[in-house]
This record gives sequence, structure tokens and C-alpha cells, in this order.
Amino acid sequence: MFDSAHYEVRQRFGIGTKYTVYEGDGDTPILTAKKKKLKLKEDFRFTTPDGEEAFRVRADSVLDIAAAYDIVDSRTGERVGSVKREVASLFKHEYTLLDADGAPVAVLREDNHLMAALRRLVTTLIPFSYDIVTPAGEKVGDVGDQFSLRDKYSIDLTPGTVDPRLVVVGTVVVDAIEGN
Repeated sequence: MFDSAHYEVRQRFGIGTKYTVYEGDGDTPILTAKKKKLKLKEDFRFTTPDGEEAFRVRADSVLDIAAAYDIVDSRTGERVGSVKREVASLFKHEYTLLDADGAPVAVLREDNHLMAALRRLVTTLIPFSYDIVTPAGEKVGDVGDQFSLRDKYSIDLTPGTVDPRLVVVGTVVVDAIEGN
């Protein structure tokens, strides 16, 4: 698990938003997650197809705009890292990916100002897109939504640059809190 440079996430809507993560070009899921509605403080779990909890994500505060979302490997108890929303712009979202020690390793940065503004002001049907950029400004991957009746997006990474667990779980967290 997490040996690929390409991942696909499929989202389904129901009582809670459900996510399924696929690795490479495979049709077998590696993770599922469900975001519960009306939670005061975000707390959701990622499980393997056999139902074993793989990751926990929990917001460190109730106030969404200032929250950092800690990602913990449930099997080892090890902190993988966290995702923190940047308050840089109302119309172009940015999220910093922090490693287990709290150091920035990458930023998920929405593609461009015009598309970001159109998504928020005109229609949410415009697929979202993020670049994955290191603190030094090097692009190491991207996240791209595909237009379909159900949300489906791909995550592509340059191998050996950023922990794929942090990027994949972090991207699902961003999607869940943004309601993309």
C-alpha cells in the first residue's frame, strides 16, 4: 500500500460523504473513509477493505478556518503529519502539509485565481485542481478533479518527494472540509 505515484479517489454522497481510494490503475480499493455530518469537531477514520482502521484524522480545534488536521497511522500510533489551511486568500485555497515533526513539506495550492473564483461564485461543477509544491517552490505533483456525476479525482506524485500517505489522506481531508 502507498507504493505508487498515482492514486484515484472516488466520492459518493449519502447520509455522510464516503470516499474510496485506489492505488495505481487498480480496481481494488486500498482505503475507504466516511465524513459524518454535523460534527462539531472533525474526526474521521480511514479503513482498509477488510474493515481494519488504517488512519485517523482529527481537527485540533472546533474553529474550521484555524484548524490543523492531524493524520495518525492507526496501526502504529505514529503521527504521519497534518494538514493546515492557510488563510492566504478567500478565493484561492492553500493547505500546508506538515510532516510528523510539524515541518512544512509541501503545499496544496489551488490552480489559479480565475478558476478558483468561478468555482466559488458561479458553479461548483467546475472541477477543482491543486498543484503540490515544496516549500522551495518545486512542483512535485498535482490533484485533478474529473467531471463526472460523482466526484472522482486523481493524485499524481513525483516518486520519493513527499510521503504519499500524507498527500493522499490530506487531499481527502481537504475535499471533505471544502465540500468540493
